[in-house]
Amino acid sequence: MDGNDKKTRITAAATKLFSANGVRNTTIGEIAKTAGIGKGTIYYYYNDKTEILLDCYMKHIKVTRQRAFERSSEEKDLLFRIEKFLRYISEEARHDPFVATLVAEYREYRLAEIDLCFKHSEEDAVQILSAMVKSGIEQGSLSDVPLPLTAFLLVRMMLAYNLDYQKNEKSDEEFLSLLKNMLEKKQDC
Repeated sequence: MDGNDKKTRITAAATKLFSANGVRNTTIGEIAKTAGIGKGTIYYYYNDKTEILLDCYMKHIKVTRQRAFERSSEEKDLLFRIEKFLRYISEEARHDPFVATLVAEYREYRLAEIDLCFKHSEEDAVQILSAMVKSGIEQGSLSDVPLPLTAFLLVRMMLAYNLDYQKNEKSDEEFLSLLKNMLEKKQDC
């Protein structure tokens, strides 16, 4: 068994345990047992449980977001693609059991290792969104806005919109209109 296989087994076992039991209730020993390796082998690849969690979470997020990005790429209108991607990011906790478990545990215990995952996840979302907006700027369909600042603000705006705003029948249309006003290149008169 080569190193990549062992590391893959570690992350698969850890992801399964973190999803089922949460971070607080998962030990390095349980991860090793579930992965079918010795506890010492884990320390060859990772310094602690936080590193394992971060690796598991970011691998998981990158895979699921790539699928969401590919699905949104089918949309012809770049602003709709951006909105779909933003919506996916803001709803990850509702649709993804692994993310939902971490969100619930974070709300209850405010664990620093989960907060670290969320920060890395946000940085990843900002990078993907920056690339989308940059593409629109280069194509001439979007205004020349400061990146990554705009991407960061859009990610935060969408999270707040989905978590905190009291929506009605028109609010999704209004959000898209706001997005268009912020990003769409204005025609010279």
